[in-house]
Amino acid sequence: MGSLQQKYAKVRKYKNFPRVLNALIKDNELEILAMNRDQMYEDGIVDVLRPTQIYDYKPSTIRQKKRRAKYKRTDHITLRWTGSLYDKMKLVIQAAQFYITSKDSKWSKFSSGEWGQGRFENALGLTPKNVGELRQLLKSDLIVQFKDAWQNG
Repeated sequence: MGSLQQKYAKVRKYKNFPRVLNALIKDNELEILAMNRDQMYEDGIVDVLRPTQIYDYKPSTIRQKKRRAKYKRTDHITLRWTGSLYDKMKLVIQAAQFYITSKDSKWSKFSSGEWGQGRFENALGLTPKNVGELRQLLKSDLIVQFKDAWQNG
């Protein structure tokens, strides 16, 4: 079980909480990116600041998407035609925050407003609902790590 000093040494790493939290965020990168992809593709949320605003494709775009796109969903805008924007999404973790971006060249046109008249500049990120789910996930992971450090220290 270990002495109290050994347990304290194991738990002391939590003194630098931002570093521990960023490591947990990195460990959950796939889940975070999946949340963003799902909210765009499944729910039609292409503006995390206004998650209730769902945009529709124009009829001409629907016809073109049904003919040419790999992902043919047309009941709402998904920003997914070939999948490259979604496939190249990545998490950037900084000292006090993280954000989602895409290495796909189309993202610069969406985020600058060049494509979509600015409607898609806030497409990458998490809605308040998903931020809450992420908090719960990170909290659970943190509790498990802390208990493990204490019990096995």
